[in-house]
Amino acid sequence: MPKVSVIMPIYNTKDEYLRQAIKSILEQSYKDYEFIILNDSPVNVCLKEIVSTYQDSRIKYFENEQTLGVAKSYNRLLDLAKGEFIAVMNHDDISHPQRLEKQVAYLENHPEVGLVGTAYKKFGEINRFKTIENPKDDAEIRALLLFKSSIHHPTTMYRRQLVEEHHIRYKEEYVSLNDRKFYYDIGQYAKLANMSEVLYRYRFHKNMVSKQKKPEIFAEQCDFHAHWFEHAGIELTAEEKEIFDKYVTKGKCHISNIETLEKIEQVLSKINEANQQHPLVPVKEFSEVCGRYLVKRCLNAIVFGGVNSSKLLKKTELPVENNLLLKTCNLALHWRG
Repeated sequence: MPKVSVIMPIYNTKDEYLRQAIKSILEQSYKDYEFIILNDSPVNVCLKEIVSTYQDSRIKYFENEQTLGVAKSYNRLLDLAKGEFIAVMNHDDISHPQRLEKQVAYLENHPEVGLVGTAYKKFGEINRFKTIENPKDDAEIRALLLFKSSIHHPTTMYRRQLVEEHHIRYKEEYVSLNDRKFYYDIGQYAKLANMSEVLYRYRFHKNMVSKQKKPEIFAEQCDFHAHWFEHAGIELTAEEKEIFDKYVTKGKCHISNIETLEKIEQVLSKINEANQQHPLVPVKEFSEVCGRYLVKRCLNAIVFGGVNSSKLLKKTELPVENNLLLKTCNLALHWRG
């Protein structure tokens, strides 16, 4: 039985990208793994032909009878995997040669951790050469999950026994947020972590799901938020839920008046107080996240509405950081007004 199962769904992948992805796994310094490739575009015979050119017994090629989508394909890959650890790989990205070796060592040295991601570097047509390092600590990762995914899915390695014992699977109704729901579920039974070392290269291009299906992804975010609030026992009014969905977690929102900003502060304070009374996630870290998001939205309100948030920041009980830019802008608005 292999120590690691590397799982990789492929779907109409460009030849060059697929070859680079496969090559990066076959050249890993760690050798005890199986490489399960699942073709979710079975009519594309070219992909099968490309995979067949690699004469490596660790490669196990499968096809879906019909296109299932990414979440269902990942669930089928979980059923096919035999390794103690499962490593995820995107069909158009590149893994660092020591990725598997270092993630295996991490999980063996941290038995309390159920899933670990890594830092990564962007490359490709857009957002080139930017390095992303997510929070390393379990408390901050779980505190952030309501607001954003703080683990990059194709960098992850996790324990197969954990997901099998607790029947954890990717949510098949989602096209994008199935990974965040997956982390949330694992986080109920084990710690989550990120390694600070860059062990993955993530290709950005114009045909990414995140670029093509924004309305669907927003709907999934709203659904995930509702699930989180229900699990936490937090009851929001329809207006409060809309404020959270449209303004708190949506980065490209436009806040044009103090009334909207005040509602954002009220919603953040409400969910923070509820988590303090009945903690679903670490209290200190969640409070800090709520405070950071309030500051972000205050900066947004300055840009799009010329809104002075000084009074609001003085009265809020959220732990807001002393943001020099925000303070300077509010002071300028004060003297101008």
